[in-house]
Amino acid sequence: MQAHKISVKFYAEDDSELAPHEFVPVFHSWIQNRVVPEHMLVDVADYAHVHNGPGTLLVAHEANFYADRIDGRLGLTYSRKQPAPGAFIDRLRQAVTAALEAAVRLEDDPRLAGKLKFGTGEMTIRVPDRLLAPNTMETYQAVRGDIEKIAADLYGAGNFDVEHVLSEKLSFEVRIIATSSLPDASSLLNRLGFATA
Repeated sequence: MQAHKISVKFYAEDDSELAPHEFVPVFHSWIQNRVVPEHMLVDVADYAHVHNGPGTLLVAHEANFYADRIDGRLGLTYSRKQPAPGAFIDRLRQAVTAALEAAVRLEDDPRLAGKLKFGTGEMTIRVPDRLLAPNTMETYQAVRGDIEKIAADLYGAGNFDVEHVLSEKLSFEVRIIATSSLPDASSLLNRLGFATA
């Protein structure tokens, strides 16, 4: 697949202790300290007033990071805008890795200490490019093997389900649901790094 726009979302386990504005200074510090490798971080925007909206947005030249509730649940979304090198599986691996790195970085931030933990049993992958990746069974079949390979690296072969959200109203979307015991986000990141070595 030629599409380079790939979004990956991991979901917060519980956001009852968090106020939306708490992400703003955290994301600003990422810009100030240049903590995201290979990304030119530019600005932060707060859309917390928008119901089920983009939440707090960290804009980079290469991608956007969202602490969002777009699907009604708080999570961290990494949304790639600029092409990354390699085949689709390489671009997908880059996006999943970037999302996990950002999730771990948020969990470890002392300003959010004890307030934020990401669940690792569910991940949503979107390809928001209706021209190059229409939400059809043909697109799903074209990328299914790559998606399952990444999921197997994360959860182990046979320990997950993949659900294609088939809808003419939505961009291409799949959900990966783990069916076995779940490691934390740092462990998933290590598994993905080991799989690429």
